[in-house]
Amino acid sequence: MRRTLVLAAVLGLTLAACAEPSEPGASDPTLSDWTLQSGAVDGAELPIVADHPITLTFEADNAIAGSSACNSYFGGYTIDGAGISFTGLGSTMMACEPAEVMDSEAMYLDAMSKVDAFTATDDTLTLTGEGVELVFAADA
Repeated sequence: MRRTLVLAAVLGLTLAACAEPSEPGASDPTLSDWTLQSGAVDGAELPIVADHPITLTFEADNAIAGSSACNSYFGGYTIDGAGISFTGLGSTMMACEPAEVMDSEAMYLDAMSKVDAFTATDDTLTLTGEGVELVFAADA
């Protein structure tokens, strides 16, 4: 009997060790709307321009939408565990002043196409990928 309990305990620990780790503080990013607080793409800081927010909203049917500083953008998303990808990104085509707004928008949309992972809490969403980090705060 004792041998069976020891074997069961070892088997349980082995199975637990093989399980995928859980993300501490992980939350479902689709439950909030988000506003970009900071970002970096290939070592360059993404400019945040006052009065030209960059936002992200997860919508029904795996769709996203938001403001990319000047224009509205849209696309699709897929979440698999801590992985996330955005597909079919498109946007309206207005021009905005100052030029820094357009630079911010171009950098953001480029970054979104490179995102492949996320971490989220109730208050913060961080999107990452090769050379990319985008940090969002939950909207009130």
